[in-house]
Amino acid sequence: MSYCAVATCRSYRRTGKFCTKSFFRFPKDPATCATWVHRCSRQDPINVLQARICSDHFLDSDYDPSYLVKASLMPGVSPCLKTDAVPTQNLRSAGSSGPAQQSTRASRSDRRQMKSLAQDIINTEGASSSLSDRSRSISLDASNQMEWSPAATDLPAGEVQYLSPLEEVQKLSQQNRRLKLRMEKQKRQWRQERQMLLRKLRVAERKAHKLQKLLRLGVVTEKQVSTVQSGHRVQWTAEDISRALGLRCRSRKAYEYVQQVMHLPLPSAATLSRWIRGFRVTPGVIEAALAVLRAAVQGMGALERLCVVSFDEMALSSRYCYDASADQILQGSKLQLLMVRGLCAAWKQPLFYEIDSPMTNQKLNSVISVLESLGLRVTAVVSDMGGANEGMWRSSGICADRTWIINPVDDTRRVWVFADAPHLIKLMRVHTVADDGGLLIPDGRGGRALLGRGTFLELLELDRAELRVAHKLTNLHVQGTGQVSQRVRLATQLFSHTVGTAIKELLPRRQPQAEAVLTANAWFDVLNSRSQFDATIERSAYGRTAEIKAVQDRALDKMTSLISDTRKTSAKHPNGHRSMLPFQQGMLRTTVSLRGLYEELHRTVPELQFVLTSHLNQDCLENCFSQIRSLGGANTTPNAVEVRSRLKVLLMAPAPQVAASSGRAVLQLEPSDLMSTSRAPQQLPCVSNEALEGLLIQFEEPDQELAAREDNEAEGAYQAVAAPPSSSHEEVTPLQSESATAGDERLEREALAFVAGFVAAKCRHLDAGLGQTTDQAPPSSVPSSWVRALSRGRLTVPSPNWMTIVEEFEVIFRLMMGDTVDGQSGIVQRLLAALQCGERRHFLSSEAVRQFSRAASSSRRTITGSQAGLREERITCAYDFVLALV
Repeated sequence: MSYCAVATCRSYRRTGKFCTKSFFRFPKDPATCATWVHRCSRQDPINVLQARICSDHFLDSDYDPSYLVKASLMPGVSPCLKTDAVPTQNLRSAGSSGPAQQSTRASRSDRRQMKSLAQDIINTEGASSSLSDRSRSISLDASNQMEWSPAATDLPAGEVQYLSPLEEVQKLSQQNRRLKLRMEKQKRQWRQERQMLLRKLRVAERKAHKLQKLLRLGVVTEKQVSTVQSGHRVQWTAEDISRALGLRCRSRKAYEYVQQVMHLPLPSAATLSRWIRGFRVTPGVIEAALAVLRAAVQGMGALERLCVVSFDEMALSSRYCYDASADQILQGSKLQLLMVRGLCAAWKQPLFYEIDSPMTNQKLNSVISVLESLGLRVTAVVSDMGGANEGMWRSSGICADRTWIINPVDDTRRVWVFADAPHLIKLMRVHTVADDGGLLIPDGRGGRALLGRGTFLELLELDRAELRVAHKLTNLHVQGTGQVSQRVRLATQLFSHTVGTAIKELLPRRQPQAEAVLTANAWFDVLNSRSQFDATIERSAYGRTAEIKAVQDRALDKMTSLISDTRKTSAKHPNGHRSMLPFQQGMLRTTVSLRGLYEELHRTVPELQFVLTSHLNQDCLENCFSQIRSLGGANTTPNAVEVRSRLKVLLMAPAPQVAASSGRAVLQLEPSDLMSTSRAPQQLPCVSNEALEGLLIQFEEPDQELAAREDNEAEGAYQAVAAPPSSSHEEVTPLQSESATAGDERLEREALAFVAGFVAAKCRHLDAGLGQTTDQAPPSSVPSSWVRALSRGRLTVPSPNWMTIVEEFEVIFRLMMGDTVDGQSGIVQRLLAALQCGERRHFLSSEAVRQFSRAASSSRRTITGSQAGLREERITCAYDFVLALV
């Protein structure tokens, strides 16, 4: 029972912490319990097991004395009554009788009727009239049963207050209004909470979408997400270990930064070490790499299954070392590594390695057989011109007329043999600029001409102005020896379209040499294509269209004719060697193999429409060697045990460059759309490929930037100790000096016109009158011979007005800069103000002047040597303009 058992007492025992009354059970003694029941004065039966009487009906003397002591010491202790205590307070007298005592149930029934009546009155219209009528009738009925005066009861006045039906209805109406207001307030709160929850839901959905995107892109894994959400340790998968190894191979500090600062969960160093120890790499075919490749082949198409095999050697430290994992002592000086890559897809895989063991026909045939058994189709083999490799090819019957071997699995198919094109062009440069001679090339008139160091030194001596037409060519390209001569970039820049055109335009007596340089450049472009279409037709994919293939075949024919009639000259053989050098044989072999490979695949694989010839060199192997060397930090020459450990890490982890995008442990699938033959070629929105062609811009990687800095240092040393022959052995007459000065000014104006034309092309959308393309520009006073010589129809010739402004800008720039640079602030604003004075502002776009001023002031710099009296050298504005704005 929730209420007190005493009649007319409304004490409620479930009011929570706000209740200050105590409720006592009925005693177990039958006599005392009967007294309690009598004192309650109730007409209905009482369940003494559940009924309670509140503390309002007892005196203080009824409580147990021990309770009073406990209450004084421990507030909040439960009260306890004496065993003979009975309720005596606030009770009705025993002999009293009246309507309230006789009709307790009736009064409660009336109150329930009043509540239902009030609810009906509130919910119906005309509540006022209905209320008055029904309340009057109820009042009369109730008055016949009870008298509402306080004297009618045995309780003191004021203890029990009775309400009339009308007052009861009014009270209930007020309660209903309060409940309605409370309900409306609660509804508003619910609506606000609902909107807040919906906003949180939308934010959570966006976060979940971003998280799914990160999971799909491979930025994070499910295990990492689970660790962040739960905070518990997880069991890392092979994919997580592989990705972590890729990041750890890149940099230990980067790994710790991601783990400790970015708080991205990663496997511990002990976990990585344990996984590496459990991964075994044995000489020969690498079984783990073969297993991954076998799984990847299942999802490849016909074009993706075409593959190329390449092998090369890397120098090792030959000291003896102990391998703890194999419990043996190893020693080796060379690593033989074989890699397979896709011909029409961007995947590559190290597959075979040995130490101090050359490649043989039996090993090569075994690897080809394994790849063919997986479902791949081996189409070509690439190697360098090493003596062991050439001996193997000679034993296989490779010669000028036969540049293929029989496929060991299918004797109806051929495997074409290629020499590494970058290696060939590097060897050609070494023999060209050798101290003891050069190359004797046909001059086109039945005689011979010498292509040697003197031709390029003569060009350097002639092109020595501040703005140079052949700004890439330095003494390092001509006189670099040793490790410097192993850089392919120096060879490609020496045999470039810009250098060949410069020799052709500036050295009229060197026309055969210019044609040889241009021919070598076109041949290398054909053998190094990386996209379907390019502004330079030779650099497009081989066989992309019939017109492109015709141009490329002409370039190959010219190179074949040139190399066949070229002989190496030296002091011992001034008229040239009787036989061709190995690099010449490699060039002829590669040219024949390219044509044969394309014809065979075009006939047997109808889906093939072109060949990206950059997949037919050893760049993938050189990249792998660079990664193996970089894993040791400063130790770039590992021993036999170290190279095995580094190769193991590379096989377990993706390449550092694709560690965040590749989900496979060994197979490296790089994003590429080479398989799409219907997509149109992509062009830059602002600068065309033709406009950039003459500048030979190369966006270099960090390791290439380091090599460029080394080149600059070596170039400075060459300039400090080497001088052109003419300056040290010949006396320059005043007439020759005046002629040389006039020639320098002409070349500098030609270079300045090239820069002005490039800026005009950039600002064509701002001012179309700054210049026109070479196929539309009429003859004018502007020096445009160099621009027209480099152009293939798309370079821009500046207008006379714009050329005048550029020349004035050059004068103002030199006066403002002085011998070095002007370190004062506001250089761009001062140049712009100097150029926009007078009437020039009426026909010249201020934005064009601003771009030219900003580019020149931020890009043109002076390099002054502080040691050995290095001469001052300013880098051309055109080259730095592209680096600053493109």
